[in-house]
Amino acid sequence: MDKPSYTSRRSLLNLIIGGTAGLALAPLRAASGQPTPVPEGLSAPENAEVMAILDGDTIALAGGDRLRLCGIEAPKRDLAPGDAAMVRWTETATAALDALVGGKPITLRLDAGQRDRYGRRLAQAFNSDGVWLQAALIGEGLARVHGDGRNRLGLRALLRIEAQARDAKAGIWRDRRFAVLAADDPNLGRRAGSFQIIAGQVFAAVVLGGTGFINFGADRHTDLTLVLKKPALDLLGPAMLDLGSLTSKPIRCRGWLDLYDGPRIDISHPEQIEVLET
Repeated sequence: MDKPSYTSRRSLLNLIIGGTAGLALAPLRAASGQPTPVPEGLSAPENAEVMAILDGDTIALAGGDRLRLCGIEAPKRDLAPGDAAMVRWTETATAALDALVGGKPITLRLDAGQRDRYGRRLAQAFNSDGVWLQAALIGEGLARVHGDGRNRLGLRALLRIEAQARDAKAGIWRDRRFAVLAADDPNLGRRAGSFQIIAGQVFAAVVLGGTGFINFGADRHTDLTLVLKKPALDLLGPAMLDLGSLTSKPIRCRGWLDLYDGPRIDISHPEQIEVLET
């Protein structure tokens, strides 16, 4: 997704909390011959003609629409302007998507949110062989999971695939630019304005005045804070309203990192936070 403005970034955040609303998955055979989990509940298939591959997660369609592959974030040059390595990753991801599409029509299946703030179409997409494009790119380590509160179908499956790619150090996971950051890193504030994946042990988690706060240290001015406003709390469901249960647990979170009275990520839906095994 294109880098949002500082003031609107909070509304675009997304990532993982384990244990809520599981997805029903049906197998789809990928190019490798291995079954790839694909979420049920999406719209009926819709065919689309491809005009051009614009980058690793954006496609120009016949008729003038642009398609944003929802649920993923491929490398982009503007994530690190002037960085030659980022340019190479951008080109690699673009070439991989081009190879997956192969100049043939693709199939789109929609979730609740059908367009983004830029007017681009949003969909899970499949090539002419039935390969789920998002899953293939994540599996090759050429994209990270970057969800959307309106488009949550498939995020759990993509997160599992991402974890496997990260463990295997596939693609971008060999590059420190995409490393999972530590929540107690004193330099987190320098990453403000970028999409990050961060892990650490929760210091305290509470709901105050209808807003949830997950803190990774005693000083909010220097330590990472996750903020969950009422819509996000509602998505968590009654079983997760007691955020205090997260205290002292290790979690991994993701989203656009802001610097607002200290490093902060606004959480818009459960898939932005995952509780890690100890």
